[in-house]
Amino acid sequence: MSTPASATGNDSPKLRDDTTRFLCGAAHRDEEFADSAIREYLVEATRSIPRSPGVNSGAVLREAVAARTRRKVRDGVLLVLALVALFAAGGTLLTGWLVVAAIAAMGTGARVAFTRPRRVVTERGPAVLGSIVSVIALFFVLYKLMDELAASSEYCRPRYEECGTESSGGAVAALIIAIALIFAVLLADRVVTWLLVTKSFRRAGFRTSKGEEELWRNEWAFRGLGHASYAEALALYPVEENDESDDADGAQVIVYHGYRPFVGSGTMFEPWSMALPLKPAEEKMDAPLPGFALQELYERITSELVKTGRSPSLSPGHRLRGLRTGDRVVISSVELIDHIDDAEARIVLPDKDYSPQDTVSRSVVDELIARPMEWMRYFRSFQVETWDRDVVISAYLTFGLDDEMLYVEWTPCILHPINSEHRKIDVLSAQSLRPFAEAIVDLLKFPASIPKRFATAVGWMNPIHQAEGTYVAERYGASNSLRELASRSQVDNYFQLTDVERYIKVLESRLLRTLGEFLESKGISVTEFMEQAMQVTSNNVHITGPVISSNIGTSGKARTGKASVGKGNS
Repeated sequence: MSTPASATGNDSPKLRDDTTRFLCGAAHRDEEFADSAIREYLVEATRSIPRSPGVNSGAVLREAVAARTRRKVRDGVLLVLALVALFAAGGTLLTGWLVVAAIAAMGTGARVAFTRPRRVVTERGPAVLGSIVSVIALFFVLYKLMDELAASSEYCRPRYEECGTESSGGAVAALIIAIALIFAVLLADRVVTWLLVTKSFRRAGFRTSKGEEELWRNEWAFRGLGHASYAEALALYPVEENDESDDADGAQVIVYHGYRPFVGSGTMFEPWSMALPLKPAEEKMDAPLPGFALQELYERITSELVKTGRSPSLSPGHRLRGLRTGDRVVISSVELIDHIDDAEARIVLPDKDYSPQDTVSRSVVDELIARPMEWMRYFRSFQVETWDRDVVISAYLTFGLDDEMLYVEWTPCILHPINSEHRKIDVLSAQSLRPFAEAIVDLLKFPASIPKRFATAVGWMNPIHQAEGTYVAERYGASNSLRELASRSQVDNYFQLTDVERYIKVLESRLLRTLGEFLESKGISVTEFMEQAMQVTSNNVHITGPVISSNIGTSGKARTGKASVGKGNS
C-alpha cells in the first residue's frame, strides 16, 4: 500500500536533492566509502539492497567504481616508479625519506583520527601481501644503508684508492626522473579529483549521465573508468532512476543482516510498545464487543496520519505534506537461511542463486498481519523528508491482536545528515593551489604509504565464500545503505534537533489519539489506554530501565524535556 499525502495548494517548497552529488564526491575523496559501497551493492549478486531516500544509487555506484579504478591505476604506476627509485637511490637517502614519511604520516593520521571515526574495511589478502612486500623493501633499504656505512668507514690511501663509494651518473638521473614522475602522478590524481568535486559535482553543472558538452577535458573518460568490469551489477541501478513509489498491491521487502532491522532508515530513536486489554466500556458492560480486523485499524491510522500534513504551520516548510506511507515486510537474513526450504522462505527467495524479491504480494501481507512469524514480520511505515533531505524521519508501526489484548509497537528512526566533510565540495574554490600542496605532502609520505598503495593496486573484491550445499546469511542480508555509509551520528544544528522531536511527537500524538478514538468507536474501554498513552507523550517521565510502567516498553531512555538525537541504537 502506498499513500501519498494530499493537500490543497502548492505552498511547500521543493526539496533540493543534494544528497546524490555529495555522495558522488565522497566516492572520489573517500576511498573507504567507495569500497564499502561497491562491496555492499555490487559484489554480492544475492544481497537484498535497501533503498536510500533521496539518493540516485546508480549514479553514486558508477562514481565509486570509477574512483576505485582510478586509484588502482594510480597506485600500480606509483609502485613501478617506487621500484625504480628503490634500486637507484642510496641507502642514506631512502632511510631519510622513510623517516620523514613516517613522521608526516603519523601527523596526518592523528589529525584524521581525531576529526572523524574511521570505518573498518578489511581486505586481508592484499594487506598481507602489501606488508610482506614492504618488509622486503625495508630490508633492502637497510642493507643498502649498512653497505654505505661500511664502505665509508673503510681505511683508504688517498694516492692509491678513493674513499667511500660514488653513485654513477645514470643511477642519479634515474632517481631524479623516478621521483619527478612519482610527483607528477600524485599531482595529476589530485588535480583530477579537484576538477571532479569543484566542477562536475557542483550544483549548477551536476549531471548523472554524459551530456553534449563536458565541463572539463576528458571528464567522462575519468567518470567512466572501470564500468565495464561491473557492467552486469551496475545494470541493476540505472542512472535515470527516480524515487520509487511503493506498490499499492504489495509490500517492500527488507532483508537485513545484523541487529538493525530497518536498514536504510538510520538509527532508532526511542521506540515504545504497549499491551492493551480489550474490555467493554462501562456503559456497555453487558454488550458483546463487536470486534475488528487489524487491516481496518491500519487503514484508519494511516488515513488519519496522512491528514496531519494539511496545515503548513504544523511543520516548517510544510514537510508533513509530503508524508509517505507504505507496507514493509522485514526479514532476518540469518533466519531466512535457517528456513530456506520452508514454503514461506521460497516466497521471498524463490531462487537461491539470486537476491530476495523486492516486493511481496498483498496476500502475503494479509497473511503476515494475521499470523506474523518470528523471522518475518509486517510493518506499516511513515516517512518524512526534511531539510532538503538532509534529515529523514521514518516510523514503523505494527499491531498484534486477539479477543482480549491489543499489542502496539512504534519504532521511529532518524537518518542523519551526510558527513560534513563530504559537503565541503560546495565551498572549495575551482582555482586553487591546494592540489599542488596536497601532492607535495603525498610525496613526502610516499614511502610510508607503499603498503596501502600495494593493497589498493592488487586488491580484489570477491563474493563471500559459500561452500556447495551451504548458505551464508551475510550474502543475502543488507547491513547499510549508501546514505548510512556516509551519514553522521547526529544532526547539524538546534533546529534540526527540534524538528526531529516535532515530527515524531506530532505523529505519535496523532497515532495515539486515533487509536483511542478507534477503540471507543468499537465500545472498548480506553481507561488503561489513556494511562499508558500519557506516559508515552509526557515530557516529564524519566526512564532509567527498559520498562515503562507495567505494559509499555522502550529500548532507550524516555524524554526528560531534553531531547538527544545522537544516542540512538546503531
